[in-house]
Amino acid sequence: MIKKTLTYAASFIFCFVIFACTSTPKERSVVALILSGKGNEAKSLFQSKYDINETGASGNTPLHAAAIVDDADLALFLLIKGADDTKINSDGDTPLHAAIKNDSLSAARVFAENGSGVFVHNADGKTAFEAGLEKSDVYETAFITQKTGRERDTDGNTIVHYCAALKNESAVRACIKKGIPVSVQNNAGKTPLDIALEDSGDEKSVAIAADLITAGAETNNVQFSYFQTAVSERNVNYRFGDGQTPLHIASIKHHKSIARYLLVNGAVTSAQDITGATPLHEAVRYGDIDIAKALLESGADVNAEDNLGKTPVMLVIPEDKREAMYRILIAHKADTTKKDAYGDTVLHTATMTSLSPAILELLVASGADVNARNKDGVSPLLIAVQKRNFAHVKFYADRGADINSADKAGDTPLTLAFKDGQAMLEMLVNRTNAFSHDSNGNTPLHTAIIVGAQIEQIRYLVSLTDDINARNKDGNNALYLAVERNNKKIGELLLAKNADIFSTNNANDSPLHLALKKGGDTQGWLITSRTISATDGSGNTALHYAVEWGLKAAVVSLIEKGANPEAKNANGETPLFSAAKTNDPAMIALIVKGGSSIKARDNFGSSPLHTAVRWDADASVRELVQLGIDVNAQNVAGKSALSEAVLAGKLSTAKLLIDSGADINASDNTGRTILIDAIKGQNTGVISMLLSNKANPQIQEINGRNAYHEAVLTGDVRIIALVRDAGGKALSRDKNGNTPFSLAFDKSDGIVKTVLGNDRTITDSDGNTPFHIIVQAKGPLRILSLLASLGYPFDTRNAEGMTPLGYAVENNDENYARILLQNGANPFSSIDKKGRNAATIALASEERILADIAKYAGTKSDIQGNTLLHYAARTASADTIRKLLAYGLDANAKNISGETPYMTALRWKRNDAANVLKAAENAKR
Repeated sequence: MIKKTLTYAASFIFCFVIFACTSTPKERSVVALILSGKGNEAKSLFQSKYDINETGASGNTPLHAAAIVDDADLALFLLIKGADDTKINSDGDTPLHAAIKNDSLSAARVFAENGSGVFVHNADGKTAFEAGLEKSDVYETAFITQKTGRERDTDGNTIVHYCAALKNESAVRACIKKGIPVSVQNNAGKTPLDIALEDSGDEKSVAIAADLITAGAETNNVQFSYFQTAVSERNVNYRFGDGQTPLHIASIKHHKSIARYLLVNGAVTSAQDITGATPLHEAVRYGDIDIAKALLESGADVNAEDNLGKTPVMLVIPEDKREAMYRILIAHKADTTKKDAYGDTVLHTATMTSLSPAILELLVASGADVNARNKDGVSPLLIAVQKRNFAHVKFYADRGADINSADKAGDTPLTLAFKDGQAMLEMLVNRTNAFSHDSNGNTPLHTAIIVGAQIEQIRYLVSLTDDINARNKDGNNALYLAVERNNKKIGELLLAKNADIFSTNNANDSPLHLALKKGGDTQGWLITSRTISATDGSGNTALHYAVEWGLKAAVVSLIEKGANPEAKNANGETPLFSAAKTNDPAMIALIVKGGSSIKARDNFGSSPLHTAVRWDADASVRELVQLGIDVNAQNVAGKSALSEAVLAGKLSTAKLLIDSGADINASDNTGRTILIDAIKGQNTGVISMLLSNKANPQIQEINGRNAYHEAVLTGDVRIIALVRDAGGKALSRDKNGNTPFSLAFDKSDGIVKTVLGNDRTITDSDGNTPFHIIVQAKGPLRILSLLASLGYPFDTRNAEGMTPLGYAVENNDENYARILLQNGANPFSSIDKKGRNAATIALASEERILADIAKYAGTKSDIQGNTLLHYAARTASADTIRKLLAYGLDANAKNISGETPYMTALRWKRNDAANVLKAAENAKR
């Protein structure tokens, strides 16, 4: 109200000034009357011939003034009188525009219903309809009527066209509500719906379009026919012939706002067309980031698969949208490891479409596998090499992609790189993957030689690796492959990098062996001033091996080129030792002629003859002997070739050496004879042969043992018998007193019998019988019984005068004494000049052995007829005598002097003993 009053006041003052200065009195009175609110009074002035459209300096007509003061009746009166409502004042406004500007709604309604209409233009070309709707929603009621709905502007547009263009959904709905036609075409043939759809990127326009379609509006624009169908059918998930939904089509056509409209109104994001594609697939395929984002935010499955198994992230994306699209998909958990029906991953697609390395990095960082292979075995790296995409090749190689991954045709990134050229190879192979292996264990260097790569490519690979001798699954190093192909340039390059000529493969073949076997040019370039003196891990030279392999032509060639025939390996062996192993007399003669000495010794002092024996090379033995080698040469252990032959049981070799003058009784550093070595080898044929050739079984080694000791330790009765029959002594002692007999204590009775033989009178050098030995050694009691059963004498005295029983009693060995006594041993046999015997020793110690003597020898006497009681009467206590009497000994027994034990006690002045014995005599009477 205040605003309107101010407007009236300003108009009045303005008119007054103007009229006062320039207007006629008539003008001043009409405009002044209207502006002062005296419309009725002003009407009377128009009864005369007053110019109803006359304008003053302000350009206002009476109709403008009526509009300004919102005098609807006056405005209608003037219009009826023929006032021109299209006149424009100095502000560029028509009366209707002036009404809108001054919020004169009643006057505006009059102009809209009775004037030239709502499409009059002001000086700026804006229609009153546009100005009113832009000013306030209240003009919807004033301007949207059945009458205005029938009007058209100069271009044929209706108010519905205008509402659509103004994106005023409320106004459009008001038009629809009042039944104003919505499908009228303007002069350009466009309907209001066409106008709305022209701005399909605007959500308001799309909402208006939907309202219009719902109201029956039609469009001639076929690209939006899908939307018209969906809305008119009230089905945002409508299916078209190819299975696409409106959301699919909106995604394809980049109709962003339509897509959002469909999503807000319940469109399903998971719907698939006949190819299995979802709306998200299409949005990604056509690069519409906004729609893709809207779909994902509405719950679209980022990993949905189409009929080919492709997820959205696996599709080909328009170039200018790729990075942004991948980032959105990955941010929403797109699975970059998935494979489609052909086995392709997102990286396969990325490389096929030559995406930037930055995008590859993004994909790999999110989990994409650089080594994934499709169903044809093709990896992304293989595609990169095929497409000669150097940036991709480097990217994958730097991130550990397998350069040896083969497709079904057998091609690998590496083999294709060799075919492509140097630049590609250098992009593919780096210091890290230069050590990689293919399924056959080949490194890039192996593969290069196999496929016949250029020398520059080989040189590049060699520069990347410190391990020039890497081996494949067959055990071949790169040099072996070069020799196999007689590739001199590659071979020389590898040799310059110290390639190993001795490296053996799984078939025990080496570059050296292959080259020497081939001979000719191959041997020529492999054998250089360096390789001819080179050694393997065991110190062997090429000449050692040439001799060992029996390659005579190679041996001659090597010697002619300067190979050292006296070179020693780590064991101190010269090539002659290698020749000895071959059993080839011609090779031995050749190498000796070439300068190898037959006097050579290895680190252990062994001669080539020793080696020939070890290798069963009898032909070598004959040749070496014929060449004058020392047949009795001993190594540092003192072993001769014959000793080694017999140790190994090599009968024919041993005979050959003996026939060649070998000393059959030679001893080693420990005194062990060849016979002892033969016995250790347990070859009865060799032992028998040695014995038949006068081998001495009595020779002792440094510990006093001889061949018979060794024979017994074998436990072999055949060997024992052979040595025994050749002079072996069962009771010969070593430094520890062990005899062959005592060494048999832990063996069977049969072996004991074999060791002793049939001589029951055998004694050692100190007069000890087997009984003495077993008692002194505390041997098995069963053997003591065995000796007794075999008839060996048990009362024999040794050099000290001791009997076996004497030792048993003296040592208080009750069990040994008992067995001897049981078998008739005499306790009264003197053991020294003082008359000591087993009985006196037992009485002196008063041991339990007395009971056994009393039991088994109680009736026996010495040569003077003295019984055990006679001996007891001399020295034993009264208690001991009582015990003996209790055992049933005869107190009345007399010696040859007729003396009883009692008399002996009296003679020895032993009254206590005499009293006991006297009582015993009396008791017997």
